[in-house]
Amino acid sequence: MSFEQDRRSIYERRRNILYLVANYLSTMGLHQTRQALVDETNLTSEYEVCDNIDLDTIYQDFCSYFLLKFGKQPRIVKRTESIGPLPTAHRKLSGARRKPPLPAVPKPDGKDPLNSITNVGDEMQALRITAANPAEHLEGHTSPAVPYANPKLLVRLQDHFTSEWKDLAEEVCRDLIRRDLRQRWSSIKGLAGPIKVLKESVIAPLEHPELFVGLAQPWRCVLLHGAPGTGKTLLARTLCSETRESVTFFSTTASTLISKWRGESEKLIRVLYEVAKFYAPSIIFIDEFDSLASRRDTIREHEASKRFKNEFLSLIDGLESAANETAAPTAHDRDRVFLLASTNLPWELDPAFLRRFERKILVDLPTADGRKELIEHLLPTVTAWPEQEIQQLVTLSEGWTGDEVRLACKEASMMLLRNRINERRSNTNRAADQEELQYSMLRKAFEQLRPGCVELAQKHRDWNQRYGTQLVD
Repeated sequence: MSFEQDRRSIYERRRNILYLVANYLSTMGLHQTRQALVDETNLTSEYEVCDNIDLDTIYQDFCSYFLLKFGKQPRIVKRTESIGPLPTAHRKLSGARRKPPLPAVPKPDGKDPLNSITNVGDEMQALRITAANPAEHLEGHTSPAVPYANPKLLVRLQDHFTSEWKDLAEEVCRDLIRRDLRQRWSSIKGLAGPIKVLKESVIAPLEHPELFVGLAQPWRCVLLHGAPGTGKTLLARTLCSETRESVTFFSTTASTLISKWRGESEKLIRVLYEVAKFYAPSIIFIDEFDSLASRRDTIREHEASKRFKNEFLSLIDGLESAANETAAPTAHDRDRVFLLASTNLPWELDPAFLRRFERKILVDLPTADGRKELIEHLLPTVTAWPEQEIQQLVTLSEGWTGDEVRLACKEASMMLLRNRINERRSNTNRAADQEELQYSMLRKAFEQLRPGCVELAQKHRDWNQRYGTQLVD
């Protein structure tokens, strides 16, 4: 089957599914829902479902086939973590680039066989591209978050790749994060500077695209460096959660991009960028970036590793990206890819990669105020304690990372949990005031830990003074 025939079959399959759903809704008496579907997808009366076919029959046939083949009933739905009615689905806009239209193949009676296909939901809304001015499609959108929506799951990416690249595209798509990681900016304490840079790089251009034109293009590459446990990965998780409805997020590791087969690593990184451009606006997050972008001038550097890094460098800042920066702002400028990387060893990175990161942000140890906010956020009961006791805990945690503060608070909670378990085993009653966390328990937990990244944090500060970006309030 040729590529054009394959695309034609995709359109027909999705058109038929929509007609089946509309017929099923009519059978169930859900006429308003059916009318909403017809209005949304532009279904016409030119086609109707055959007499011997309906959605319920297809479901029963599939269950019979599954039972015969596997010896059990198929599992169609599964329980989720949330309870309640389904959330309202806002109409999402595609960030994909427009594909060339199929050639018209007229019927003997002069009708175009693709008219009904291309009219069904503007080519099923999955293969439709964003118009030149997406603001036209945002009228009536009342979401308080980022207004630009991106349909991450409406299109099978493999339908738009040749057979040579389908397997690589499937492998890359495994790193696409589709679920909410349940992190919010309000839960991050003491990292106002890095948060400001990430919002300026990703969220602000989606909210106000008309402002980011010309030389004021959004940041394309940001490097987060700092001691382990300072919150670099937490910032990425929060960015993924806060932009889940608007941006496609890829969390990529070396295991995905590095292959033992000659030349495949270079193909994987190129396919990753092609996939990200297809689903743009996109974010590619690479944790422990030094494992992929170490120096190329060492004796132990392998030829395959050099080729991979050269390909990566050309994709980050090649001819096409340089031309986009100097050109006039167009709809293509919104189809951009943002590279976010984190590392504990920025001095191990190749200078060419460092040059391409427009912002190199130090995620430092939390200050005294930051540690206090973090303790009060993790243990809300301490807000009722005397200020002197809280300051003593802040002094004890001098030089700690945010994760070490979290571990100390967790240890205090575990102490309380152990006491409750022992109390239940002994079947004795305790006073009500002992059911809550006490200052002595929390202080004991803080005294058990010692800072482990003081020297490394100072090394990061020295490196940041020479090569990093100095954040100014």
